[in-house]
Amino acid sequence: MQYHTPVLLKEVIALLNLKPGHNVIDCTFGGGGHSQAILNKIAPSGKLLGIDADPAAIKRGQLLITNYQLQKRLFLVQDNFVNIESIVNQTDFKPVHAVLLDLGMSSYQLDQADRGFSFQKDSPLNMSFAGGQARQTGGQGGLSAGEIINQYSKQKLKEIFQKYGEIKNAGAIARKIDSARRDQFINRTSMLVRAIYPRFNADAGNRLSPPQIKFLARVWQAIRIEVNQELDNLQKVLPQIVKILSPGGRIAVISYHSLEDRIVKQYFRQESKICVCPLEFPVCRCHHQPKLKIITKKAFIPREKEIYQNSRARSAKLRAAEKL
Repeated sequence: MQYHTPVLLKEVIALLNLKPGHNVIDCTFGGGGHSQAILNKIAPSGKLLGIDADPAAIKRGQLLITNYQLQKRLFLVQDNFVNIESIVNQTDFKPVHAVLLDLGMSSYQLDQADRGFSFQKDSPLNMSFAGGQARQTGGQGGLSAGEIINQYSKQKLKEIFQKYGEIKNAGAIARKIDSARRDQFINRTSMLVRAIYPRFNADAGNRLSPPQIKFLARVWQAIRIEVNQELDNLQKVLPQIVKILSPGGRIAVISYHSLEDRIVKQYFRQESKICVCPLEFPVCRCHHQPKLKIITKKAFIPREKEIYQNSRARSAKLRAAEKL
C-alpha cells in the first residue's frame, strides 16, 4: 500500500502536535504514508480525511478502509485540495485539529509510464494530477501538457518557463519548441525532449547529461505547474485552511521548490503580524488581526540519512503554524 515514502515524517507528526481523538486532513493523500502514521498517532478514535485529485490514489487508499478498525476513521474524497472548505462542509468533517499539505508528487505518479511526469520515460504529454491515464486530459487549468506545448504562443511559453521554471534562456527554449511543432504535433515526452535537444536520440542509446537532466527538470516543472495551476491553488487554499482550523489547530506544509516555499513563508508571515500596512504609514490603518503563530522560524529540511534513503526528499522544506 505505502508506495510513496513519506518525507519528513517524524517532523510532520511532531509539528502537528497530534493527540488521540484529533480530526486531521491530509490534503494530498498520495500513497498514504503520512496518513497511516497520523492515524496511528490519533488512535483509537481520531479521524482522518484524505483528499487527492488522483483517482488512482483514492483507489489505492480504499484498500486501507477494508481494515475494519479504519472503516469509521478514514474518509477519502477525490477532489483538488483547492476545494477544501466545501469538502469539509459537505462531509461535515468538524472540528479540524490539523491539516497537512504535502505538495510533492508521489513516487507512484512519477513512475507511471503513461502520465508524462518524467522526461526519462516516453509517454503521452499529460501531467495532470487528476489522472487521465493513456489520455491527454487536462488538469485544474483545463489543458494537458500536450495542449499547452502545441497551443500556447511563443511568448506565453517563454513566460511560464521564466516564472515557473526560473529558466534564464526561456525565450530560446520557446523558439525551439515552436520550430519543432511546426513540423509535427508534439504529443509525447520524447518528442518534447528532442525539440529541446534535437541531437538527442534515446533509440540510438544516447543518454542525457547531468546538466541536461537538471535543465529538463525545470522545463517539466514549469509545464506541470501550469497544467495543474499549482501555485494559484496553493495561494487559494491557505486562507481556507486557516478558516476551517479550530483555534489551536496546526497546519504543516511540505514544499519542493522555492516558488511554493515563498508563498507559504509569506502567507505565514503576513497572517502572524498585527499590522500589514506599508512601512511609510505613520499609523496603522489596516486593523489587521493576526490569525497564526509561526511554529517553524526556519523551514525544516531532511537530514542526510533521509536523503540517502529517499533521494526525492532532497529539496523538501517543511513549515508549520498554529491558528490563534
